[in-house]
Amino acid sequence: MKITFLVPPPINAKIPERVAGCAYLLYYVPNIFLLSAAAVLEKAGFEVKYIETTIKKWDRGHFLSFLKEDLSDVYGFYSVNLSQKTDIKVLMEIRNIRGNVPIVFFGPAPSDRPAEFVVDEHAYVVRGEPEYTMLELVKALETESDIKGTKSVSFRDNDKIVHEMNREPIEDLDELPFPARHLLEERDIYYNPKLGKRPFTAVCTSRGCSYRCIYCVPSSLSFSRELEYKHHVGKKPPVRKRSPENIIEEFKLLKLQGYKAVNVQDDQFVWGEERTVKICEGIKNLGIVWGCSARSDHLTESIVKAMASANCKFIDLGVESFNQEILDYVKKDIDVRKNEEAIKLVKKYGISAKINIMFGASPLETMDTIKKNMDEVKRLKVDQVMYNIANPFPGTEFYQIAKENELFVYGDYKPVNVAKEANIAYPHLGKTDLENAVRRANFAFFLTPRFILKNLRRLGSLDSLKAMFRKLF
Repeated sequence: MKITFLVPPPINAKIPERVAGCAYLLYYVPNIFLLSAAAVLEKAGFEVKYIETTIKKWDRGHFLSFLKEDLSDVYGFYSVNLSQKTDIKVLMEIRNIRGNVPIVFFGPAPSDRPAEFVVDEHAYVVRGEPEYTMLELVKALETESDIKGTKSVSFRDNDKIVHEMNREPIEDLDELPFPARHLLEERDIYYNPKLGKRPFTAVCTSRGCSYRCIYCVPSSLSFSRELEYKHHVGKKPPVRKRSPENIIEEFKLLKLQGYKAVNVQDDQFVWGEERTVKICEGIKNLGIVWGCSARSDHLTESIVKAMASANCKFIDLGVESFNQEILDYVKKDIDVRKNEEAIKLVKKYGISAKINIMFGASPLETMDTIKKNMDEVKRLKVDQVMYNIANPFPGTEFYQIAKENELFVYGDYKPVNVAKEANIAYPHLGKTDLENAVRRANFAFFLTPRFILKNLRRLGSLDSLKAMFRKLF
């Protein structure tokens, strides 16, 4: 049986980013969450393909020609909120060309709203973590067995939509095969400018986050498992961590495969000093540069020192705001002073401190708090910053707050580019106010001589720098 995972051409010029799952594409990151499910299917003996048409630069005509010639037995789509319309449109095109071939959706959007994807009796949704659910479903489709009882699957049975009970989060992540990176046809297209080296890939060392931020859309995989667990159990799923030994084994394999740069795709990489230091000790002599996300209050001097010695080049810190009342409102559960200490600590060891600042996640936000954020970024000489406008994604507590308080400017959630466009407005801080604020903040940071000179050296050419600016502005 042949399963083909597809990333189709978008219905407009903007390409949805499917790994983080909450913005449009800035640069290509390999979808290791999809490739992990593919690896499980391959291990079970299935033939698997992965076609990312946006990398191939296929237009819709080329894509439709492919469908007319292709003989896959099952098609799979890893869907996020921004890709839902595109993926449903492609389902209809597949129906016109291939008839009732089974189509499987997985990822955060179908996990949250499976009924919107199960449009006919040959469309299925795999909710939450996909690996074992996908395998059971595909086996049932191959043998034409009854799929009833397959945990975390949604499907149509006549006119009724069936949502089977949820599958518990995978207990032992070490049991999973490493992602099927060999399915990537053009691996050199994947890149992370914060690391500046190719070949580049991503690694996931843990799943989930134990904190309670109201706005958070973690990595698309963690969001999928979180949505599934919340819908059926009523709380966040437990964090699962791979062993240091298993992680080191994967890094050594990546070294043999020629990879030079890795982004750790976890919501939060640093889970305790002993584990983190052990991982760093195991990978430090491989010559692979890497970066990750971490909470400021999880970083100690010994941890950051170990990360620096292991070639860690950047740490993403979810600062969100330098106003303590706003941090408390969004349930960040962190002291604003700890964020400042972490920035200084990271910079002390030569690691790039990249911070995320979000405007409008609280009614306490004002033009004064926005200016304070910009002033603090300048004072602390932050290496990199990403300014965004808060967007209440379905499935988050912030979404419920926005609905109850009528904050949505379009009446409900709308997929927008959070680096440019506001989806919400407050009586004292409107849509245009937020959009102008994030534009000013980006100009103030990215157009300084310090930033331009530093990143011109890193990116290698003025054209590359201009391309980055076009995406931001």
